[in-house]
Amino acid sequence: MSQRLLELAGGFIKSVNPSLLPLPPPGNEKTGSDVCYLGPHGEEAKQYLVYCKDLPEGQRAMVGSWYLDPERHAIEYIAFVAISLMTILAILPRLSRYPPENAKKLNPPLLIKIVTLFTFTSQLIYKTNGYPGKILFMGMPCNVLWTMWAILCFWPNLSAQTMHVMYQLIIPYSSLAIVAVATPDTSDLVMWMEVPFFFFMHYALIAYPICLIKTRHISVLPLDNSKDGVVSNFLKIWILACAYFALFYFGLGVPLSLISGLNLNYMLHPPPNPGDMVSGPNFRLQSTLACAAVFFFIQFLVTVFEIFGRGVEKCSTEKSKKL
Repeated sequence: MSQRLLELAGGFIKSVNPSLLPLPPPGNEKTGSDVCYLGPHGEEAKQYLVYCKDLPEGQRAMVGSWYLDPERHAIEYIAFVAISLMTILAILPRLSRYPPENAKKLNPPLLIKIVTLFTFTSQLIYKTNGYPGKILFMGMPCNVLWTMWAILCFWPNLSAQTMHVMYQLIIPYSSLAIVAVATPDTSDLVMWMEVPFFFFMHYALIAYPICLIKTRHISVLPLDNSKDGVVSNFLKIWILACAYFALFYFGLGVPLSLISGLNLNYMLHPPPNPGDMVSGPNFRLQSTLACAAVFFFIQFLVTVFEIFGRGVEKCSTEKSKKL
């Protein structure tokens, strides 16, 4: 019975976009007539095929495929969405409440608002003027981060708790900007100044949290009214960040990828990587574990940095009082 249900789910998922190839097309033209998509109903006759050379510039690098079986998509979708939702519902109500009277402290400084307005607007211009469907790449991790910053800067009447939680999630997610700068994929960036803009916006994402923590606008340490210790608070935020990330990309990213035929956040097949370390039917599980590890590492570093900084500040204050 379960096998039959799985086959039905796989058949439904395959019907969402039968034009996808079994494997991704080569990144560079190999034959002079490389195929990027089958016909709209999976037709393989030449008159229905979509050739890579006929695609708008930049799109070829982001063409999706049935690298994973539809049944595998169904299993991972159900598992990740269910686990993520249960985790969020369990942890979110247990977070300490940010004091509403301190809400103004969470407002981003004017300079961050100006840079965010420029960057977010530029992103929308690039995405809406690119190849068909490029606007969906606003769902890539760092673009989602910019959306979060835009909400923090310009969305009216956000509660203090909502802003506090968003900042706490932004800290571990900023690790993805570091990864993007360290291993940049600029294969679909073909418009004027799009590559320099790519690096500018990622460096800004790295700088924002550092500036706000240094100026005490935000903190990764437990709130004054919290019953949590540093470790407990750390683990709650880290687990919550992993859960929201998985829910967004498995719950929304995969369906959008299949419908559009575009490899959003590399959910349909892995990106080029050294030695194909991330590959095979478990590549999304490998990527998920890697993201969780990176979130943990960066959040740990920031926590240690803030504890150390406060310790130095306290020592300096005590010395000045003695003098």
